Amino acid sequence: MLLSHNEPNFDEDYDEVIKGRRLRGFVRSVLEQVAALSDKNPEWANPILEQWANDVETSRNERLEHERTRERHVHLLFSQSAAGSMKGGLSGAGLRLESIVLSFNDQFSIGPLWRLETLEGQENRHGWLAERMMHYEFFHYANWEHRIEQMMVTLSEIPDEKSITIWCGSNADEQVGLRFVLYLLRKRATPIRVINVTDTLEREPDDHLYNESPFPLSMGVVHSKEIERFIKRSEDELYVVCMEDRRRYEREWLELSEQDSVLRLWDNDRIVHVPEDYLDQALLDMISKIQLADNLGFVNTGKIIGQALTQWSQPRSDTFLEYRIQYLIAHGKLDFQGMPGMMNRYAVRIKE
Repeated sequence: MLLSHNEPNFDEDYDEVIKGRRLRGFVRSVLEQVAALSDKNPEWANPILEQWANDVETSRNERLEHERTRERHVHLLFSQSAAGSMKGGLSGAGLRLESIVLSFNDQFSIGPLWRLETLEGQENRHGWLAERMMHYEFFHYANWEHRIEQMMVTLSEIPDEKSITIWCGSNADEQVGLRFVLYLLRKRATPIRVINVTDTLEREPDDHLYNESPFPLSMGVVHSKEIERFIKRSEDELYVVCMEDRRRYEREWLELSEQDSVLRLWDNDRIVHVPEDYLDQALLDMISKIQLADNLGFVNTGKIIGQALTQWSQPRSDTFLEYRIQYLIAHGKLDFQGMPGMMNRYAVRIKE
């Protein structure tokens, strides 16, 4: 029997369950017993299960509607790690519950951009990256909500009453992404804010990150505490992109989407298209330098890529750099030992 023969006082019982923090376990136990009896007593059990399903659906819809009403600000970024820092910064500033954080799971500095606003262009880009980048397929499908095609849908569904702030730095990846997003939002009449942290976030000399870079080049290296401080200090002074600049960014995107380049840099405040092998000689020079300095025969690939990412002025893609190292191996520029495809488990040297 589920209930005693004594007449229950549901209000008192409910209060007692809530205070004792046992409501979840109690409800689950009741539902499991009802489900177990549904075959023997469907007339009695099924209406309870149906009512439960309906109430859950109603509750979920009410919660989602409440969240939609409460969330007034959309913050858009171009990497998931930057999105994580943004969520932490918003929490510290007391704005997390009223904010939506969206991010792309892509690197716009590499790979084709040709007609990326179309399905044909997206398939072309996907094929190029899947053929060259290690583990691309896994991360692409594991993060479906951050993929280009899904993000396009998400951006199109943002209501006009919600504010949009785009966060970026002075690097090709985020600057290309900025132009792409502003093109996608070209029909939006309400203001859009853009924060370039390289221009607006100056670290203090006593900050432990100051020696790394007084002005962060990418949102990927901005920590949540920095975001929190910036928002608290500058919330009412964030830059709104004027319509003239928005139209200029939209035109620049259309120019980008007609290019057939697969590697882009940020130089003198503009996006520069360079050949696919542009970084190859720099990689070879770095490998040779490490070999001589450390008196090594073979140099761990992870060490090479780690130094490139930290020493070169522009943020790079570790997967693109590994692709170029493997290209150099395949074309007789490097010898290797170990297991290519697992960055820290194989090493290379200049081919003698």
